[in-house]
Amino acid sequence: MNLEDKLSAALERLAQGQRALLWAQAYPLGLTPTQALLLLHLARKPQGVAALAEGLALSPPTVSEALQSLEAKGCLLREKDPTDQRRRVLRISPQGQALAQHLSHWDAPLRKAWQTLEAPERLLQDLLFILAHLVQEGLMGESGMCLTCCHYSYTHGQAYCRLLEQPLPPAELRLFCPDHAPQSAPLPPV
Repeated sequence: MNLEDKLSAALERLAQGQRALLWAQAYPLGLTPTQALLLLHLARKPQGVAALAEGLALSPPTVSEALQSLEAKGCLLREKDPTDQRRRVLRISPQGQALAQHLSHWDAPLRKAWQTLEAPERLLQDLLFILAHLVQEGLMGESGMCLTCCHYSYTHGQAYCRLLEQPLPPAELRLFCPDHAPQSAPLPPV
């Protein structure tokens, strides 16, 4: 097995571990892992079905079905989109907020493992770069990460946000930025 095969296999095993951790937290609450992910994403930012589906790399029917279940459980509120009255924005209800809060530490064992790494910032950079390439290839939806933003630049060995007009140390690189504006050019380095 070559290095690329080992890296892919290791990432798949890590993804399996993540799914198991999320399932272990979601199941006692009467949720599926997909429902739990949707609650966690909606707790961060209210959005519509299409944006959720794209951001989580799920099909719109899968997201719609999970959202219907969450709505039946009293976890969601549907509101008119202030920018487009034909669309609905999903927001979590107080009950959904309580569940999202309970789920917020679902990945505690992973966080503990990250603390043992010698260079977690470098790992973060590398993982974000891989994710950004997958977004650029159209294999994943845009989530709002710095590396795919038109405000991101990399010069003289330093990442920089032109919108905030400040350097971006590795630990400050974001996965979900509210001010994200997609870029169309090839990815700059990290």
